[in-house]
Amino acid sequence: MTVLRRRYSVRGAASLMTIALLAAIPQVTDAGFNVWTSNGPYGGVVNALAIDPARPSTLYAGMEGGVFKSVTGGASWSVINAGLIVGSATSPNVMALAIDPTTPDTLYAGTYGDGVFKSTTGGASWSAAGLTTTTIYALVVDPTTPSTLYAGTNGGVFKSTTGGASWSVTGLTTSFVYALAIDPATPSTLYAGTGGGVFTSTTAGASWTPLNSGLTNTNVFALAVDPTRPDTLYAGTYGGVFKSTTRGTSWSGVDTGLTDTNVTALVIDPTTPDTLYASTSGGVFTSTTGGASWSATNSGLTDTSVKTVAIDPATSSTLYAGTYGFGGGVFKSTTGGASWGAINTGITATFVNALVMDPGAPSTVYAGTWNGVFTSTSGASWSAIDMGLTSRINALAIDPTSPPALL
Repeated sequence: MTVLRRRYSVRGAASLMTIALLAAIPQVTDAGFNVWTSNGPYGGVVNALAIDPARPSTLYAGMEGGVFKSVTGGASWSVINAGLIVGSATSPNVMALAIDPTTPDTLYAGTYGDGVFKSTTGGASWSAAGLTTTTIYALVVDPTTPSTLYAGTNGGVFKSTTGGASWSVTGLTTSFVYALAIDPATPSTLYAGTGGGVFTSTTAGASWTPLNSGLTNTNVFALAVDPTRPDTLYAGTYGGVFKSTTRGTSWSGVDTGLTDTNVTALVIDPTTPDTLYASTSGGVFTSTTGGASWSATNSGLTDTSVKTVAIDPATSSTLYAGTYGFGGGVFKSTTGGASWGAINTGITATFVNALVMDPGAPSTVYAGTWNGVFTSTSGASWSAIDMGLTSRINALAIDPTSPPALL
């Protein structure tokens, strides 16, 4: 029996349609009485990606639907939400992920409205780690003292020196903090990207100073520090990429070739720091000139609404992109972004709001989701249909006089 289930609502006639659907679809998997399995459509809204620094084939995706883990470089995934669901919620919305660099089985998840969660078992189980009822947009771990971590929230920056057991507010309390970065050479120096620009602290968060000279757009959603030249910083904004070679005291726009300026994430190639990648609402862009020029690198990226991007620390030509638009899910490139492929098998985070069958061919079913419309002829596999729809699908209908014309 096939089922697509993460979180969805089907009302009224749609419920009857679901019953008919289960009777009409060929039985590709016998899951047993009262047992449900998912056969897709796979994918969903990806907010964060994190790669195990010691085992780069192990990676995590923070999604609207929880945390998913792959130990096969993305070839297959499994959900790891034990202990991560709060109250009556059916699934968590994970906005940020961070891994302890010295003990990679220890990781942190920042959620929308439910604070920080911690796992010491590689995600097998989670427990609340404070800041409950708070929305977490960013998490960073001090590379030299991993028990110290920082959270960017809807109420400023918070700090823990006890591995998340307790938290204290830092000197930055009034801004929505969307991005955090630590100077790798001097971890007491921090940068925060906020709705009011970039702030820095040279006192491990005790006090903060704004750094907005030349920053013509102050909605900062991404920050990156050059690992070999910490004086060089990049800021991703909803007005493009800005660069500083003076630790943020002055900025200049570096947007040549960047045709989409809604920048949501920035990563630097650790082996070639002049190479960096920007995720945008128009796909992934690559610069090999320290931001002086950019080019779109979207071949095979069927969803170009990219929220986050991550780079394999051992093989920098391997990249991962997390998306949130048509099709949705995680994409992988082993060619430095030159080509991409979807890697979503097992990611059951697609929210299905509507199901309809083709009345002329009952084995063909259509699913309306948060990431567009999918179709299947068996229920065992699904493919996205590009109907030019950019919003979430809440209802579907088929014209009975001209199937399968979708409405």
